[in-house]
Amino acid sequence: MNLNASVLSLCCVITLSMSIVTRAADPETRAPAPVLTMRELELKPGVKAEDFERFACREMASASRSMPELKMHILKGDRGARKGKYILMWEFDSIEARNRIFPREGGGSSSKYQQTWKEMLALLSKFGTYVKEAPTYTDYVTISD
Repeated sequence: MNLNASVLSLCCVITLSMSIVTRAADPETRAPAPVLTMRELELKPGVKAEDFERFACREMASASRSMPELKMHILKGDRGARKGKYILMWEFDSIEARNRIFPREGGGSSSKYQQTWKEMLALLSKFGTYVKEAPTYTDYVTISD
């Protein structure tokens, strides 16, 4: 990996990871726990990792700021079975926040977020020129730290 690619990767980690703080749902205090949605990604044939990571750092990072209760992170496998592969992780502040934005499992956004979601879909369309997503996803709720 050359120096530019290393700097770009570091940029992605700093920009997209912007303080992931997990806190467990506490049944006593009913403190909200984040919901993490995981979507596995594969680069499409012919796409260079550097090009995808540049797009992720520049365009995906800024789009994440349009919904205050939702952060998007793109993570790259560093070791193990998915080394060199990517995951798109959506971090919702809580189950309630996720449900305000996406009230139905597998459904579209709520009416409050329709315009923002249309803008996000345009970006995700461009995102789709770089990667293919696994057809499934999973929402995870933090139950312990």
